[in-house]
Amino acid sequence: MNVNRNIKWVVALTFVLGYVFSVMAGSESSARSKSASGHQLEPIEEAEAETPDTNWKAVDVENSMPSSFSDCQPNVINRADTLSKVFDILCKSGRPLRILQLGDSHVAGDSYPQAVRERLEAAWGKAESETDTTGVIFSYRGSNGATTKRFATADWMRKIAAESPDLIILSFGTNECHGMGYDEAQHHAQLQEFYDMLTETCPDAVIMMTTPPGDYLTTRRKRRSRSTRANPMNVRCAAELELFGKENGLPVWDLYTIAGGTDAVRNWTSANLMKPDRIHYTPEGYALHGHLLGEAILTAYNQYLNNPS
Repeated sequence: MNVNRNIKWVVALTFVLGYVFSVMAGSESSARSKSASGHQLEPIEEAEAETPDTNWKAVDVENSMPSSFSDCQPNVINRADTLSKVFDILCKSGRPLRILQLGDSHVAGDSYPQAVRERLEAAWGKAESETDTTGVIFSYRGSNGATTKRFATADWMRKIAAESPDLIILSFGTNECHGMGYDEAQHHAQLQEFYDMLTETCPDAVIMMTTPPGDYLTTRRKRRSRSTRANPMNVRCAAELELFGKENGLPVWDLYTIAGGTDAVRNWTSANLMKPDRIHYTPEGYALHGHLLGEAILTAYNQYLNNPS
């Protein structure tokens, strides 16, 4: 009898002690789940990755095209949707957008690319360094008398790669077609060689082309007389650049057509925006080129914001 009584006491004591420890453990767990203010804490969830909160908005785009220009076309970029990758970097990457413009004497004269930079920095901000989280870094390289063939060298590829551009703007064509011997097939081959080198050097960059603004040809005759006429090769060159862009899915800003096509040079000269050689432009003329290009890029940017992927 004493043995059975002792066994019952042990069982009862074990049950009581188990209950006490269970209550104490529950109270301690409840206490840990409260904040210092006594409020119940929410369960901790793993934070999701966030994209930079840049709050990008559409910008007001000016219209710098002179009202005196005739036969103008809308100032837009053909296949502007191909710039989406560029605008993704601007709006979502958390780093500056890097743009590099390459070209002939029109670019080398500074006024043209500086005007592009002016428009874009006014809209997106100027990045002071690579460590900035937004803004644009705009650089340019130009060479007098250059065609794309002059830039298709290993030395130029090293210089271009050093810029790490996200967008490369190619502004050539005047020297390719300045003369009645312009050959579309030769021009296409030179474009292809340069394009292949660029895509190998900067495989992640978007490449955009612009067409030349137009120029005049001067024919020397006997007794030192000269005749000057609008260069009829401009329209063929612009068409070849657009064709190359279409074949390769590249954005093209067709300044020649936008500014009046066959009337373009007359528009420029009537507005006193060309130099006496009727090949190059005044600083005001080049500034107008740049402002128009900047405005076309900003128009594409607004379209991108309105049609997010």
